[in-house]
Amino acid sequence: MSEVHGSGGKKEDHFLTPEQHALWKRENRGDMGGKSREEKLAHRKQQRAKLDSLSEAEKSALKTDLQAKWEALSAEDKKKLTEKLNKRGAGKGNAAAKANRRAGKEKKEKGKGKGKGKAGGKKPAGKAE
Repeated sequence: MSEVHGSGGKKEDHFLTPEQHALWKRENRGDMGGKSREEKLAHRKQQRAKLDSLSEAEKSALKTDLQAKWEALSAEDKKKLTEKLNKRGAGKGNAAAKANRRAGKEKKEKGKGKGKGKAGGKKPAGKAE
């Protein structure tokens, strides 16, 4: 049975480390500035299809190439990229977003009550219907 990532994909589909994937995306992002949401989505799908269509030998060569590029980065660039990945929750996919939403929802539910404020649901003495 295959393990499923938080992003919904199977673990074996993700052959690049988060750092390698970030480098690959940087190299293949193209000129996305000013593009519509649909164009950006189509580009991401095209890039994903490109990765998915690689043979095992091509995947291995790509992984080796990206690892060499990662190792060639300066310590400062590695640190910046790693911090950016950690901030975004790299490798966690939708699981991190769901956890954040869940945490926010729990906070909201904690304060739920009758919604009548301090009066506790009782009508003020001076007002009649």
